[in-house]
Amino acid sequence: MENSLRRVLVCEYVTGGALCNGPLPTDLMAEADAMVAALVGDLVALDGIHVTLCWDNRLAPPSFPADRVALFPVAPGEEPEARWRAAAALCDMVWPIAPESDGLLGQVTALFRDTGRPVVACAPDAIALASSKTATAARLAAHGIATIPTVSFGAQPPPAARHVVKPDDGAGCLDTFIVDDIATWTPPHAGRWIVQPLVEGEACSLSMLVDGAGGVRLLGCNRQRVERGDGSFSFHGVDVGAMEHRRAAWEPLARAIAAAIPGLRGYVAVDLIDRPDDVDSNGPVVVEVNPRLSVGYSGLSKVLGWNPAGDILVLFHTRSADAGREDAHV
Repeated sequence: MENSLRRVLVCEYVTGGALCNGPLPTDLMAEADAMVAALVGDLVALDGIHVTLCWDNRLAPPSFPADRVALFPVAPGEEPEARWRAAAALCDMVWPIAPESDGLLGQVTALFRDTGRPVVACAPDAIALASSKTATAARLAAHGIATIPTVSFGAQPPPAARHVVKPDDGAGCLDTFIVDDIATWTPPHAGRWIVQPLVEGEACSLSMLVDGAGGVRLLGCNRQRVERGDGSFSFHGVDVGAMEHRRAAWEPLARAIAAAIPGLRGYVAVDLIDRPDDVDSNGPVVVEVNPRLSVGYSGLSKVLGWNPAGDILVLFHTRSADAGREDAHV
């Protein structure tokens, strides 16, 4: 890492104060904590890197070394976006983490880009596309990538004995339902709902590193702990590296996804359903593309035996960006 990069701002949406004036979503907290712990741990392991961490001050302080990690509190009654801009002004680079739901990832990324700081994030068009499961499925299918047939709720559903219904921009397994009779099912709340056939197989994910030219390095082949309950799914974490025996099949898939969605850059996660590579099932089928840090990053550096954070930062760090920051403080 070049010596000019000294301080990285980490801003995770749930723990970073976005919801300081409302209730905290307990169903997302465990995943948020896991991503923050993994990312900050990897960043401070890099020589010369210090971290400023946006933090909802209603939460207990995290146990990071005080000489390497400075908390930037966001309190009830404050304006989160204003606080985030103030935090970015103190740093050389920003690494935001946010869900795609309601366009949040795109909005947070745009906010930090407007500060003039380099932002560890995919291109706006790639974020917008991947934030819609319908658009993602259509794009991947157009490039010959196996994905789940996806239609808007209310349209003619794909033929299947059972269907899955979920928000078009949903995160994880939240509001994901298994429906026996799609003709009589009613959404629990308003929104853009989609319908897919229920595909049998093993819930998995891959973690990949995409460079500025679209080159791909497959970092992790993971198993997801997803349980099927009475009419819904629940997510219980990721076993990072548990599917390494599928690397040969997944590497060309990772390259094809990056080629199909220009603008993916840095860490990208792909959820998929793995099936045997035989004539009947045709191998893995893509569920969604996450253009951001995912819970699959947790524990990744231990599995790899090296620290991916440094390689990711290099993709976004330029001397020109640092020079602009220095000029701004003259």
